[in-house]
Amino acid sequence: MAEIHRQLALWGSERLLQTAEAIADPRERQLELHRIRYASLAMGEIGDDDLYFCHSGLCQTALPHKALENNDAIWQRQSGRFHLMITPGAVRSASGKAERVGVPYGTRARLIMIFLQSEGVKSRTVHLGSSMAAWIRSLGLVVSGGPRGTIQSIREQALRIARCEFTMQWSAASSDGENHTIIKDQRLVSGMSLWAAPDGGDEKWSATVELAPDFHQHLREHAVPLLKEAIAYLKDNSLALDLYTLFAYRLQRLERPMLMRWAMLGQQTGSDVSRSSHLAQRVKAVLPDVLTVYPDAEVELTRSGLKLFPSKPPVPKTLVQGFRLVNPR
Repeated sequence: MAEIHRQLALWGSERLLQTAEAIADPRERQLELHRIRYASLAMGEIGDDDLYFCHSGLCQTALPHKALENNDAIWQRQSGRFHLMITPGAVRSASGKAERVGVPYGTRARLIMIFLQSEGVKSRTVHLGSSMAAWIRSLGLVVSGGPRGTIQSIREQALRIARCEFTMQWSAASSDGENHTIIKDQRLVSGMSLWAAPDGGDEKWSATVELAPDFHQHLREHAVPLLKEAIAYLKDNSLALDLYTLFAYRLQRLERPMLMRWAMLGQQTGSDVSRSSHLAQRVKAVLPDVLTVYPDAEVELTRSGLKLFPSKPPVPKTLVQGFRLVNPR
């Protein structure tokens, strides 16, 4: 349990918030207030409406943190026997030529993927809301236009997700001695055309999308529950989201402590750093935020990597067992 949770258990959130209000620096004050509020939420009671979901394979392997240098490049990540490969799709450009759109990347792509999977455990048909602006707000983001606004970035990442082909493969011992591919060379969603309106308007808004049948079925069987408030707190940092989803899957399954060396961690997250020392520095910087919203995570930072200990899941198993899937098919 992180120090913030010990303080909350000892003094309560109201007293900690009062103490934080006395911090002189405005930015530090807001960060501390933000941290206390989300740590308190993570320690509180959790209901059905507080849950997100992510496929177990996508908890173990991640999208890149930033755009790849070449839109033609194929992205690959591996975790033990599980292998993820994402092949960029193509669209017809204004000049009439076919152009690769590139692999989805960054925080926006992660939020879209988590949203689609969270709704996907209920139904293969995913409702995006009444408008693009409403959907962006549902992702926990402020709606803004311009080249660097959320409208443009969400549209770009949605296009990449919709056009890319995903291959998820487990290397398993089978009777014929071959690998077992669960999802092979297919788009995960169809009907996501929200990039069609150039000014962010909703005249061409696609209110629903369909998950691929194979992915939908496998998602329902292998969905890992996440805390919605944790995703909201970490939404601006790709590595923090990677670590949280990885911990949510891995820690509850451990029977004994495990050392995840930096090279191994680099093969699973979306990090592109080549030196272990650089990855270690980045993990050290974001780990406190991850532990803020995962109070029961038992993780130790070492020189060789992250030492993981058997831990309670971020969402109680009793709640997940009681979670009723809507309109299963």
